[in-house]
Amino acid sequence: MTDMVAKNVDLSEMVWGFEPNYVVPPGWTLEDALQENALSPDDLARRTGMSVEHINRLLTGEAPLTYVTAIRLEAATGVSAGFWNDLERGYRTDLVRLAKEEHLSRSVGLLDDLPISEMIRLGLIAELDEPSDRLREVLGFFGVEDASSWEDARSRSPAARFRGQPGSDPGALAVWLRLGELEAEHIPCRPWNPDRFREALDAARSLTGRDHPGDWYPQLVAECARAGVALVTAPEIAGAPVSGAARWSTPGRALIQLRLRNEWSDIFWFSFFHEAAHLLEEPRQPIYVNFQDRRRDQAEDAADAFARRFLIPPPHDQKLGDLRTPAEAETFADDLGLHHGIVVGRLQHDRIWPPGRGDHLRQPLDWTLPQPESAVA
Repeated sequence: MTDMVAKNVDLSEMVWGFEPNYVVPPGWTLEDALQENALSPDDLARRTGMSVEHINRLLTGEAPLTYVTAIRLEAATGVSAGFWNDLERGYRTDLVRLAKEEHLSRSVGLLDDLPISEMIRLGLIAELDEPSDRLREVLGFFGVEDASSWEDARSRSPAARFRGQPGSDPGALAVWLRLGELEAEHIPCRPWNPDRFREALDAARSLTGRDHPGDWYPQLVAECARAGVALVTAPEIAGAPVSGAARWSTPGRALIQLRLRNEWSDIFWFSFFHEAAHLLEEPRQPIYVNFQDRRRDQAEDAADAFARRFLIPPPHDQKLGDLRTPAEAETFADDLGLHHGIVVGRLQHDRIWPPGRGDHLRQPLDWTLPQPESAVA
């Protein structure tokens, strides 16, 4: 046994600084060991009790180097069984790694379906030049191992009902939904309770009178969590012009996701109650979106009606047509316990007032807010 082979025995002291794009079967090292010991495959076969054919398959990497084989090679070559085992383990690991790299290189076309520039802008993935590296980042963002797993997860993911423009880009929507899932992981929730959620909506309605989100958003999140609903916000993504989404992450846990954007608070509240309607009023099953259909369906119209009714209950909404001045709108909102802007937004939406009238009563959202309360006691 020469020093050259002996120096390679202790792999625990070796540091691999790179990952080559090729694999080295243990048989190559075995062939070197045979040469160093002046042994032929026939000699090794006689010493180990294995066939010459099996020895040749070991040398080419076709046959796995088992623990039993490693013990026999230790006796025949003087190189430890642990060394042979480490070589085999590294070889099999490299085979899997290269197979994954090859699969990644064949799957980079999936990147064309995603808003990569938006994901980089938001810091969701690193800005990398190699497509395979970008795809690896994307797969990490979606929490899947490979492109096949990603496609499978997308095909089985809970569908969502979106309030926004039909025709949205599916890839952008997938990213936006994933942002909500990641945010929801940090919100502990009790099991879904529809009665408790109705109570949460009553509490939410009373919160609309507050101005800054920091004064009401943490409490809103906590109220929803106690009813089994994770309420999250996610930044707007180009290609996903949605205001919100509602879906079931598990049979006992729901998720309401709203767009994080500096806009009028009345739009936020209407979107919140709209999405809440999907959880309360519809069967608990996946709801799919036809992005090519620009017509509103009955479920969307029903959710709109729920939000309108919850914020300004009948028969109060019949009085909207009598409101002429901002002062009258203020008094009407105060009587209902609502933010003034919700009444003004409704008046403008129903074209009772022209756009712009009473905007000084509406509240622009400022999302420089504290972290939501995590307690769900």
